[in-house]
Amino acid sequence: MAECTDAPATSVPQFAADHKAKVARRALLASAGPVTQLLIGDAIGDAFGFGVEMQDAHWMRQCVTRCTSWPENPVKREEHKFNSVRGMYSDDCEMTVGLMKALVKDGMAASEDAMLTAWREEWELAKCRPSPAVPGAERSGHGSVKYFFNGKTSLNELRESQASRVDPGNAPPMRALPLAFVDPGCCQELCRANADTTHPHPKARAASYLIAQAARWLIVEKGRKQKVLEVALERLQASDLNHLETVSLLQKIQELPDYHSFGQRLQGMPEAVHALLCGPQPHPDLENVPGGQDGTSAVHGLGSDAMRTAGVVLYILRFHRGPRDALLTSLYIGGDVDSIAALCLGIVGGSEGLQLGQRCGLPWFLVEELEGVEYLVSQASRFEAWLSERGLGTLGISKASRRTKAPSTRLKRPAAAVHKRPSKRPR
Repeated sequence: MAECTDAPATSVPQFAADHKAKVARRALLASAGPVTQLLIGDAIGDAFGFGVEMQDAHWMRQCVTRCTSWPENPVKREEHKFNSVRGMYSDDCEMTVGLMKALVKDGMAASEDAMLTAWREEWELAKCRPSPAVPGAERSGHGSVKYFFNGKTSLNELRESQASRVDPGNAPPMRALPLAFVDPGCCQELCRANADTTHPHPKARAASYLIAQAARWLIVEKGRKQKVLEVALERLQASDLNHLETVSLLQKIQELPDYHSFGQRLQGMPEAVHALLCGPQPHPDLENVPGGQDGTSAVHGLGSDAMRTAGVVLYILRFHRGPRDALLTSLYIGGDVDSIAALCLGIVGGSEGLQLGQRCGLPWFLVEELEGVEYLVSQASRFEAWLSERGLGTLGISKASRRTKAPSTRLKRPAAAVHKRPSKRPR
């Protein structure tokens, strides 16, 4: 683990210190490969969504209209403002990096213990971050696993809590992206371990596998996005992780029209469709979370739900029209939007590129103001090298998709009105 004093940006996540560092980030990302684009996309989606996590979908659709600033929640509780700065990513990206590290260290034989150790080390590393992070403080956003890391519950108690739930938390799918690249013969067991380490539940196992297969289809196999839901569903049904309720949900989602047919910012999405995707609305698990501009609105959207997180992500991936559309649409679902946005933008980035500076792509400020770009690029490069050594490299992103506008030393972005984030729930 890196030392906490004067650690380089490639060893500990941190913000760009000055204009020169931001310019360097543009050069770093200008020709990045698929794993790097995936991990940076995951971090951007996580950080962008975390600003308004657990807000009401209707508020999102009205207030988060453009991708010109980090959205913030006007009714964020004071206790959730601690160690929370716009541009910081949360546990979604942190645990994704941890899984990459576990695979690099232990290979296809990575066990539950190896994964848990890697996640804990990444959690500890966050305490070494320089200002504006609070010295010695954990990263914001962790769900039930932090109680184990903090010694407040045992691992068995954590597992029993998730195993007994009707709908387990969505930590397994949210951290599953690295499993898209592993040997296909090992993928099932690694997805099972990814879930069973903390969430030993059939829905969590299935969701982990669905995300891994969706990412594999689009990034490694370069499949058509219109078939991503169909392919992921077929592969789940053919696997040992098959789960009937999950299959039934995906078959219903498969019948839904392109979400663009619901009008601008999903404002015409029927309540029945929103409920199919996210469960009962307003979401019963979020009844004590303040929603809307003044905190008096009920929260409509997705809870921390492994099965439905996978379903929503597959739905968006099937119909998205580029990185910007995928990112904003993820927020318009409402609720646990950082997990949706992280997965969608990670997979879109890995398959089509983030298209930085392009009309349908992402604005450069999201890279310049993101926490840990140098660190994430370093970890992605190590993971990509490990894949290459084992003949598991990706097929790459097409030059047209990867192309970005020429990096400029002029760092400018328009001012905009959007809005930070309420509580995290057990994942």
